[in-house]
Formats: sequence, structure tokens, C-alpha cells
Amino acid sequence: MKVINHSEEVLFDEFFEVRKGVLQFEKFDGSYSPPVTRYSFSKWDAVAILVYHTEEDAYLLVNQMRYPPVHQDVDPWITEIVAGGISPGEDERDAAFREVIEEVGYRPITFERVMQFYVSPGIMSERIALYYAEVDESSRVSNGGGLLHEDEDIEVVRIPVNKVYTWLADQPIGDAKTILALQWHQQKYTR
Repeated sequence: MKVINHSEEVLFDEFFEVRKGVLQFEKFDGSYSPPVTRYSFSKWDAVAILVYHTEEDAYLLVNQMRYPPVHQDVDPWITEIVAGGISPGEDERDAAFREVIEEVGYRPITFERVMQFYVSPGIMSERIALYYAEVDESSRVSNGGGLLHEDEDIEVVRIPVNKVYTWLADQPIGDAKTILALQWHQQKYTR
């Protein structure tokens, strides 16, 4: 299937890009669509890491203020798995390892890549590489909490493995990457 890109322009470029494109795409019957206008929110890729503390039998999540969920009826403090952007030229695995140390204060003992997925493929270019890390108290290097020069203020939250489904059900609005990671590990954990 082919796409003919007639034009593309960047409407906004600060931390992320908003692009407008006029294109035609090959349809399933072999004909082409009329020219259509599409918008894309472009951002660099990210990593997300489910951190499991083996001695505590608990997940280490992070609680922090997230913009834009700043609405009257939505709490902007979101509890989620460790995550962060991959800097230009940075290796994906190195970014994931770095984020675990910065946000929760542990150096991973075991570390594996689980999968990669789009956040919202109809509108966003961002892909997230999901990792799984195991830690214990011997691998603690700091209290975590994020980086001051990035204006991060992160609280480390421990969710016992046997309470994770109750915790998920109690979330007024959940974070998709966190739900996916926890369900993945619960399925693996119970086999």
C-alpha cells in the first residue's frame, strides 16, 4: 500500500512538532483516496520500565504531576511506571537504564526489553519501548525522585504484587503504558 505525500508543513516546533500534511493513500481496492488533510503530533520515542522489587514482592511506580491532565475533574498527579524520553543519539537500552536510576534510585539487576508500541497511532508518532527490570535493596543507589534540573518532583510508590488488580481498579483514570505493563507481568507471574 502506497501513500502519496503532496505537502507537509510544521505548524508548531517546541518540545514536540505539530505537522499538517496533504496526502493520498492507496485503498484496499487498489484505487487512491482523494487528497486528504491529516495532522500529526510528532515527538521523539520514549522508554517505559516496569520495576519489580524482588525482596518486597512489589512494583516500584512513580507519582508525579503530569500536564495536560490539569482539568477540574482530573487529578494531574499520575501514578505510573518509570518512563522518559530517549535523547537524540542515545541508545534505547541506556535511556531505560538511566531512567530507573533517576526516578526510583535503583540500578537494575536484571533488565529485559518486552515490546514496543505506539501511544496513539492515529495522531502521534511517539513509540514507547517497554522494559522490565528487577531490583533489590543491594541495588539501591539513591532515593530516586527525578532530576532537579528537569524540574522533576517524583514520589516512589510501592504496589504489592498481590494488590495490583485492586490498585488498578481504584484508579479514576489509568495510564495506558502502566496498565499494559502490569497486566503483562501479572500474566507472566501467574504462569
